[in-house]
Amino acid sequence: MARMSVGVADDIADVARTAMSAGLTKAAATWMHSRPRMRSGNGERPWLWFAPVLVLLLLVTLYPTGFVVWMSFHKTQYFELKEFVLFANYLELLGSRTFRDISWNSTHYVVGSLLFVLPLGLIAAIVFDTFGKVGAGLRVVALLPWTLSMSVVGSIWLWMLNPTFGPATFVMKSIGIPTGLMLGDPRFAMYLIILATVWWSFPYVMVMMTAALQSAPAELYEAVEIDGGGAIAKFRYVTLPEILPTLGSTALSLAILYLTLITLIIVMTGGGPLGTTTTWSFDIFRETVTAQNVAPAAAASVVVLVANVVLGAIYVRFTGRVSG
Repeated sequence: MARMSVGVADDIADVARTAMSAGLTKAAATWMHSRPRMRSGNGERPWLWFAPVLVLLLLVTLYPTGFVVWMSFHKTQYFELKEFVLFANYLELLGSRTFRDISWNSTHYVVGSLLFVLPLGLIAAIVFDTFGKVGAGLRVVALLPWTLSMSVVGSIWLWMLNPTFGPATFVMKSIGIPTGLMLGDPRFAMYLIILATVWWSFPYVMVMMTAALQSAPAELYEAVEIDGGGAIAKFRYVTLPEILPTLGSTALSLAILYLTLITLIIVMTGGGPLGTTTTWSFDIFRETVTAQNVAPAAAASVVVLVANVVLGAIYVRFTGRVSG
């Protein structure tokens, strides 16, 4: 009898637990169904998850950019808006010979740097990838310039090119090449800035190209070997098609970086001699710091912004095609 009572009590407890569990489950389902949900087009609003980031983006990016654009339509006294002049600042800027010279300097700097940094980074990636573990160690050493700040890079090249005790000056004098003030010579200053930029940024290209090379299928190289192709055929028909998308996206990202780079120019030449190393971004920085009317600098910064947006759109379209 006692055993039956215990068994009945256990059955009753099981039934009660089941009912309670079902009740809680139903209550939880009712609450989940009735609570406010983030909805999109089909009933959810996932954009609310990004609201804090959007607010931060508005505060630190969109608002300053909008203020600079609005400022470019005015005359200013430092950062205080005065007379509204519409496009007068842009017309004065685009019609200025100084702006045309600076545009040429900027184009010279960006294109010249890319023409050297891309082949150098690609060659370094191919060479280091060939030597296996030794190449991996050399790749780490070659990566060191990219880890340095631009002020340190500029100081290193100032020391190397010092006309009195610089190593580069000593080597050139030893082989009978006249040196002089190399960074003070309008003929060579921009090329030396490009050389320092290439030395600093080629490791980035090397890393990107190494990743592209290592992702190339080994079967394609074997197929070229079976067809009797050598190293040149492998590079033309396998390596180049595999790395070309990465090479293009790397070039675009570096072009955007070079357009906005000013620290190296400040340290090495200060925009001289005779303005031959003054670029868009450096001129905007200098005019913003020194000029009373900063509206022309604001107009120039909008021009640079448009150039960067165009390059960014090309970059996004290019990388979208690759990923697609």
